[in-house]
Amino acid sequence: MTVYADVLVIVNLYIDFILLHAVQSFLRLQAGNGRLVLGALAGALCGLSGLLPAPGWLSPLLGGLCSLAAVGAAFAPVRPGLFLRCWLCTWLASFLLAGFLLFIAQFAPPGYLGVVGGAVYLNLSLPALFVGTCLAYLALWLFRRAFPREASPLPARLVISSSAGEATVFAKADTGCALREPFSGLPVVLCQASALGDAAPAAAVDYLQGRTPGEALRLVPFESIGGRGLLPCFRPKKVTEARTGRTLDCYVAVTNTPLSPGQFAALYNPELFPPST
Repeated sequence: MTVYADVLVIVNLYIDFILLHAVQSFLRLQAGNGRLVLGALAGALCGLSGLLPAPGWLSPLLGGLCSLAAVGAAFAPVRPGLFLRCWLCTWLASFLLAGFLLFIAQFAPPGYLGVVGGAVYLNLSLPALFVGTCLAYLALWLFRRAFPREASPLPARLVISSSAGEATVFAKADTGCALREPFSGLPVVLCQASALGDAAPAAAVDYLQGRTPGEALRLVPFESIGGRGLLPCFRPKKVTEARTGRTLDCYVAVTNTPLSPGQFAALYNPELFPPST
């Protein structure tokens, strides 16, 4: 079977995008479509290594390196443990897909489907790929119109500014997070102290570490499945949604408890914030 490099790259651009999108959904990662396309492009270009005259036992290693490049371009920077999970999930998904395609290849016409190294090759012309992409997009659009889903709140990238500094954190929309500052009644964004860095007031850090705060500190009561208690909070100078530029009038509560394995570091209730006018 004759393998054309341009067709190999384009086919794997599609396939790697689907694999990365599946990993993103499975691990609940915060990555836009632009980053997924960048990761898919990196994986597709690395897939050209399958054209090199290398022994067959080297294919799994090359596939692992291709997955590493795709994951790095799509999801980095993340914590090392989460990055390892992304890489392993992507590599495993690639192996499963390759095995499935090898099974399908037994029933396909000779010379139309194959696995080159760790990359998938479909012997199709570029016009056929373009038309197939348009038809697939049309089918997906019609399916979404026929079976609409209720939109869920998108993850937010919050820029939190205080007198001590500024930090950018990913915040998950959680309608179960109903914290309010008791005196003002303003909603409260719950944030990990480690994500705030220098933006966390020293008094809040002292309270979390069991030291006596050196200045006045405001506390907000909370109640959860694990119990109830008090969290230190502060009134930031400004909290802005980076994607929309919208300003949130709120307090920020600080906790040492990790809120996720690395996908987000804050929680906010979108229903508590009135729509912008």
